[in-house]
Amino acid sequence: MVAPIVDRRFPDVTRLLVAALEVWVPDGTHTGPETPSDLQTRLPFIRAYRIGGSRGRLSDFPTVAVDVFADNYSVAEALSEDIDQWLCGPPPPLWEIDRVEPDVAPRRLPWGDERIFRFQAQYTLVTRRVPKS
Repeated sequence: MVAPIVDRRFPDVTRLLVAALEVWVPDGTHTGPETPSDLQTRLPFIRAYRIGGSRGRLSDFPTVAVDVFADNYSVAEALSEDIDQWLCGPPPPLWEIDRVEPDVAPRRLPWGDERIFRFQAQYTLVTRRVPKS
């Protein structure tokens, strides 16, 4: 028996979120899936990445973390809240996402450098398979 050819796959939610945030965020804000080594010179910075989740045959349920780094509390908190409203507000911000469920509201977390303020929120997204490109 020959295995079926799969012509659809689940979207890479890390790439999807980073690309969408690059367009949506204010000028001068940097985004990426990893924290750059020169973070202090690239503030504010938003890091979005998949941290877990489950998957069925038809739907993917990735859990993602969105970190906001800034050089002051007010900027980090406001940007984190703005992203939360953008992601959770109806309708979902991207056609590849069917639903967004907030798991952990934006909250301040410690970072190794006292001059950098970090806020993180976590979400479960619901996506379905999309055609391979």
